[in-house]
Amino acid sequence: MTEDKEGGRHVFDPENWQRLESPQRRERMNPVKLAEAMGLAGDEVVLDIGCGTGYFAEPVAERCGRLIGIDHSEDMLNVFRGKESFGKLTNVELKLGDAMAPPVDDGSCDIVFHACLLHEIKDAAAFHRDIKRVLKPGGRLYSVDWHARDTGGMGPPVDHRVSQETAMEWMRRDGFKDVEALEIYDDQYVIVGRV
Repeated sequence: MTEDKEGGRHVFDPENWQRLESPQRRERMNPVKLAEAMGLAGDEVVLDIGCGTGYFAEPVAERCGRLIGIDHSEDMLNVFRGKESFGKLTNVELKLGDAMAPPVDDGSCDIVFHACLLHEIKDAAAFHRDIKRVLKPGGRLYSVDWHARDTGGMGPPVDHRVSQETAMEWMRRDGFKDVEALEIYDDQYVIVGRV
């Protein structure tokens, strides 16, 4: 983690990308479980905001029609591109971009998801506005982040986390419907809402 001097936020340091792909992380936060929970039919357009090394994107891409991954770090995107498994994914498009203004057309996505990102967002209402902009009517948002408690040294400092209750409240406040929590991981919550 590094600290953003301007905003006081803790953000992930791209130089530590190997931690994102560790066997320990895969055991505690298996990305296939999230992909399965999405119940994909195989023809959806899915946007992964903050895709990083493709940890969550890969199993989702295997189950959807098209996956767009955006990240603010070209280094992280290059790690994803350099994986042997990336060469087998013909439906993935990676873009350098800001989470607060994804370079994606209005109403072009069936599903948007982000993992371990909400605690880095300065303005959740603006973040949600742009997610709603890119979602089709009836589209879904999946938000994954750390529970606001000690998780055994993994994740950001507890005082920088957003609780599940707060995250759900923000989604409802910002116009998402049918907001619910899915029990998938022990250390992270998964919330889904529809537009």
